[in-house]
Amino acid sequence: MELSVNSTKIRIDFSFILILCLAVFSGYDNAILILIFSVLHEFGHLSALLLFGVHPYLIEFSFFGAGIKYESTLSLFKEAVVYLCGPAVNLLFYIFLKDDINLFLFILNIFPVFPLDGGRILNLIFPKAEKVITAILLVISFAFSIYLIINSHSVSLFLVTCYLILFNLRYL
Repeated sequence: MELSVNSTKIRIDFSFILILCLAVFSGYDNAILILIFSVLHEFGHLSALLLFGVHPYLIEFSFFGAGIKYESTLSLFKEAVVYLCGPAVNLLFYIFLKDDINLFLFILNIFPVFPLDGGRILNLIFPKAEKVITAILLVISFAFSIYLIINSHSVSLFLVTCYLILFNLRYL
C-alpha cells in the first residue's frame, strides 16, 4: 500500500502487516504498543529532518522495520542528531512512563550495529572500523543470547541478533 503526503511517499509493505497480524493473533499483547512507540520513534527522526530543512522522499514500513529515506545534504553533526532523535523519543517516554517497551526500543536502537541508529552513528564517526566493530559486537551479542536462552529461556535477544546478522551479511 502506498500513499503520498506532499512529495513524500508512505509505503506500508505487506510483510509489515503480516508480522503485525501474527504478533497480535499469537497473543503478544505488546505488539500494538511497540508499533505506536516505533512510529513515535520515527517521528523523532522526521522532526529533526524537518527542523534541518530536509524533506524525506519515502517513509517505509516493512518486515525490516520503519525507515525514512532522504537525500543527505546534512553535515555529520546534523546527521548524527537526526539518528539520535529517534532513540531520544523512546528515552523520554521511558523516563515519563516508566515502561519497559521504550527502554527496550531505546537500548536496541542505540546498539552500535547497522542498520540501527547506533550503527549509523558509528559509521559516521568511524567509517573504516564500523564493519569490524559490528562483527565483534554481533559475535558478543550472539554468545550472550545463547547464554540467555540456556539460563532464562529468553529468545528475544537471539531473534534480534539473528536478524542483525542476516542483515549485515550483505555488508561484511
